[in-house]
Formats: sequence, C-alpha cells, structure tokens
Amino acid sequence: MNDPRQKKRILIADDEPLYLRTTGQLLRQAGYECVCVADGDAALEKLRDEPFDLILSDLNMPGNLKLELLRQGRSEWPHIPLIVITGVPSLPTAIESVRLGIADYLLKPVKYEDLQASIARVLAHSTVPEVEPADGRSTGTELLERFPEIIGRSAVMREVLEIVERVAESDVNVLISGESGTGKEVIAHAIHNHSRRRDHSFQIIDCTAIPESLFESVVFGHARGAFTGAVKDQEGLLSQSHLGTAFFDELGELPLDSQAKLLRAVQEQAFTPVGKNELRKVDTRFICATNRDLQDEVDAGRFRQDLFYRLGVINLELPPLRDRGEDVMLLASHFLNYLQQGEPRIVRFSAEVAEAFRVYRWPGNIRELRNVIERVVALSRTDTVELSDLPRPMLEDNATALPAFSSSEISREEALDNADQDYLIALLKKHRGNVSKAAQQAGLSRQGMHKLLGRYGLDAADFRT
Repeated sequence: MNDPRQKKRILIADDEPLYLRTTGQLLRQAGYECVCVADGDAALEKLRDEPFDLILSDLNMPGNLKLELLRQGRSEWPHIPLIVITGVPSLPTAIESVRLGIADYLLKPVKYEDLQASIARVLAHSTVPEVEPADGRSTGTELLERFPEIIGRSAVMREVLEIVERVAESDVNVLISGESGTGKEVIAHAIHNHSRRRDHSFQIIDCTAIPESLFESVVFGHARGAFTGAVKDQEGLLSQSHLGTAFFDELGELPLDSQAKLLRAVQEQAFTPVGKNELRKVDTRFICATNRDLQDEVDAGRFRQDLFYRLGVINLELPPLRDRGEDVMLLASHFLNYLQQGEPRIVRFSAEVAEAFRVYRWPGNIRELRNVIERVVALSRTDTVELSDLPRPMLEDNATALPAFSSSEISREEALDNADQDYLIALLKKHRGNVSKAAQQAGLSRQGMHKLLGRYGLDAADFRT
C-alpha cells in the first residue's frame, strides 16, 4: 500500500455527511484512495468517468431507493465488486442485493475493523469471474444442472435454487429455516460448494450436541490447564472453519449465554480461546439452520435480536415436502437407486404407491421419505413397490386423508385444496386465531402458516374471540 501506484480506488456513496467524511478519512489512512459522493446518480457519473476497484454503497439514499445504483452498477461494471452498508435492513432488499451479485452486506453501525476486514477480503477475491447482468438469470434447466445435489424441479424449489445461486456468490451470512427433515444441511452444503470458499472447510457445529458448559471450549478452543481434563491445547471448531464456512445446525437450541459469546465472534470475526489472552482472528462465513421461528423466539425473549439480525442477513425458508408436489416421486426414485448401491432389484413403484406418496402429508419430510424407502429396499420381495410394503401408520393415515374423493366429481387438486382449507379453519377455530399455536400444531413455521392463510384467503383475526 506504500506505493501510490498500488493504491486501490474505492468509490463511497452515502447520504450521511458525517459517515461519508469519517469513513473516507479512515480508509485513506489505511492506504486506500477514496472518492466520496452523496447519492446514487453522482456515483454512476463517477463510474463512467473514472476507474475504481471497489464500490461501497448505502442502500437508502437518493438515486438508490429502488436499487438503481446496484442494478446499473452490476450491469455496466460487473468486474467492480460492491459492498452494501445499510442502517435499515429489509429481507426484500437483502435478497435482491445478493441476487444482483454484491460481495458483502453490512449493517450500520458497522465497526471500522469489520469494514476494513470486509474490504480486504473482497479485494483479495476481486479476480473472481464476472457476475452476469441482473436480467441474465439462469434458466430453470440450467439451475437444475448447476445443483445436481439438490433433487427437485417443483416451482417452489426453483425459487429456492435461484436464491441459493445468488447467495453463493457473496459472503453474506445466511439463515436457513424450515421444518425438520426438509434438507437444510443439503442447501448449506450447496451454498458452500458453489462459493469461492469451496476449497476450504465446511465445518458443521451441531448446537444440540454441545453442552452449554462446553460451548466455548468446543467452538473457540482452549489452552492446556484451562479446566480439569484440559491436558493439551485444543483448536476449536471455528478455527477449523478459517477461510471456509461454519454451519451452525439447530441454532434455535443455543442457550442465551452461548448466543452472547457467538455474537462477538460473528461481529468481530475474532474470538479468545478458553484459558488464553490473545484474540484470534478468523475469516469465516456463517450459515445457520433452525426449525424454529426465530422471530417468535426473539419476541419471547429466548433468542437475541442482535444475533438474529447478524446471522439472518438472508433468511431462506425451505418448503415442506407436502408442498413440493412433483418432487416426491423424484426423491423416492433417487433414494431407491441410491440405497440399492447400483444393483437394482426393485425398479418401479406401483400406481397405488405413487398415489399414496402424493396424498400423504409427510410430517417428517424428506428424512421420513428416505426412511420409508429404506424399509422398502429391506422388505420388498418383488421388483415393484406395492402398498403392502409401506408402513402401516402411513397406510392408515392415507385411508382417512381423502374419505370421499374416489366418488367425487372434482379433481384431485381441488379435493386436496378443500381438505387443506378445512384443516386450516379447524386449527384457527381451535386456537382462536393464534397463528403461532396453529402453525406449531400443523408442523409449520409462522411464515409458512401465513402463506397458506393468504393462499386460501383466510384471516386469523376472524377467528379471535
């Protein structure tokens, strides 16, 4: 940085004069050449007239209120990485920013050390392939080809893959929510494997498997003699994820004290091992998964709001298997082939089994489907899966699911819709319009319940007494 010819040129766009001035001064002291502008229009003029190595942009300012600077910047200058900083985060703008291919997404007030670390990291990776223009999305077929590890072609899964594709290109933290068994870890792996961190560690940290008293030691590491039984220095799981991805599974189960310790590591990209005094820096991307509604947990005081915002820059909700229609048989066939290890003895499903699979509600989602196929592989005596090969509880559930449909003149889709609507009405009546309780009984997230209510034109307030 001492040679002026090696200085990186940063364009800073923000409508807060004090922030603009102080940030420019600090980055100049760090050896960068900075040009400061107060709105998106001025930023675009500068980009047309001068070369830059990085754009640092506010979201909520004139000339970018509809993401004009982001859209045009990524379209005309896709080789220039862009970091977004905002004091008013929202999920739609976060998703759209990531879809456009931003390099990082930071929340105000951002510590200068965090900003400098982000800039250094982004500039170090500035040789990554150019991002395609905003209107150059992959087609549905291309998406499926890019993510062969994800089985599914339904509309809801294509939407998920579109977000995964864009999220993978950035370093923003991602919170994956959804019912148990919906494939959250598979999606986390896909994000990591298609990111520039793919050649480094994907470290799984299961929050349900770590006792609260050992959280610091397991995650941050410890020094010899730090506590009884610490016979040698031990590197923590977070250290092992340096330059890679730390995947915190079942984040909602983390106790409040442990949440506070994790927050510092996320904010500062640094931590102190137990029994040591030095601060250890780490360059890690955080991807987390939960089957809880963390907004509900925040409202109930069981989850820290600041940690929720830090880890949930992008909140990706996975649909339950019952909402994935055509994917059920795709997954069933995939598991059937995989579990027979290339020596297929069973080659098909009977029409009755295929119908049973489509009608069944799959409360255990993909995990339950795989278990059913494992049972089929173990017990079936012919080359065709028959109803008699399925678990008895599943058959009993199917027998009561659609009691009058066989003699009905309406289509199967209409019958299923009617059943879902009746079920939702019954739940809302039982819980007197309490969406959280109704969602919990149905095995849905609160967001998922609201989507269903909107689909059927139901208002929870109508059931409150």
